[in-house]
Amino acid sequence: MKTLHKLTLAAALCVASAPALEFSELGHKSLSMGSTGVALKNNPYAIFYNPALSAASPATRLGYGLNGSFAEKNILQVFNYDLSNVQLQDLETFNELLKDNFVNIKLSGAVAFKLSDILPYGQLSVGFAQSVYGVANFTGKLEKPGSIEQAIDIVTGKTKSVTLNMRRVDIMEIPVSYAISNETPIGQVSLGAAVKFMNASSKLTNKPLSVNDKKDDVLNDVKDTLKGSGATSASNVGLDLGVVYSPMDLGLSVGLSAKNLNAPKFKFGENGELKIKPQARLGAAWELGEIVSIAGDIDLTNNELISASKEAKKQTSQKIGIGAAVDMMFFGARAGVAKDLRQDNGAILSLGLGFGFLDIGAAVATKTSKVENTSYPRYFAITLGGGFSF
Repeated sequence: MKTLHKLTLAAALCVASAPALEFSELGHKSLSMGSTGVALKNNPYAIFYNPALSAASPATRLGYGLNGSFAEKNILQVFNYDLSNVQLQDLETFNELLKDNFVNIKLSGAVAFKLSDILPYGQLSVGFAQSVYGVANFTGKLEKPGSIEQAIDIVTGKTKSVTLNMRRVDIMEIPVSYAISNETPIGQVSLGAAVKFMNASSKLTNKPLSVNDKKDDVLNDVKDTLKGSGATSASNVGLDLGVVYSPMDLGLSVGLSAKNLNAPKFKFGENGELKIKPQARLGAAWELGEIVSIAGDIDLTNNELISASKEAKKQTSQKIGIGAAVDMMFFGARAGVAKDLRQDNGAILSLGLGFGFLDIGAAVATKTSKVENTSYPRYFAITLGGGFSF
């Protein structure tokens, strides 16, 4: 079974990353600035973070980016065990791992464009985003050696209470936003709303494990799930609202973004369902001229992650982060630090560099997991993209 475990892990790592979603951080800028963005007026992906930002700044902007991320909890430790030979002294520890484990791998691409002044009042923006999630977890419990349950398992060759759950979810979003801005005696107030067409598909596989399973059969199940073979799809509409307040002549902005307020739901029949619950994020930014930006964000909601099993422990995400950026005509640099208050992955350190229209960035958690004497960060992400204004 160790060989089987290695192949299953390798296949899972080759992906992209009552289920829901974390606050989606699209594009290159947020990732390398400590997961910030809802108050940054020069955010080229404003429509995905806070639709009010489109009116908070007069510039016409274009942003494009590709992101990839990996997050896990305890699942790598599961692969340190041989299911057919878990020793009695390790049984309790192993069963604890089965109660709380997951891997989440995501690939996403996004394009955002703030249109020039085509309306007599207000600003329009449009966007396109495609995200692919690959998630997996183990559920169940191994029985003690010598128990009646284990004797039945030995005869049947089944570890019927241990299941490998796998799922692929694809989500496409096409948002259109409208935002207005007004100068008041105490500063600028911008309001925005985005309506987005959403299409999602899901492929779900729950495979009870057996010590007699052939590695090729399990590997084929993993491949079919990750390819989305037999996936079913559904469509819906989402609603986002946002506000940005900027005190006079201070370069300071405070933003509040509320996403998926109508809690769009997608039903996939035998492949489960997806309900995207409302999310809220508060942020502040201080822009020193057109070159230096400092920002901080915090999730006000505890956001559920996509799950591959109703029996699995609910996994959630709630981030807080701070970052800074220096943006010049042909060079940019960004750095930040974030913390997921609901995941035990330590501090998430990020860095990004931009050269003209191309920007690269990465983020990595300080806590690691070990499998077969090799350590892996519990979270890491990379991004490639760019943006410009005119």
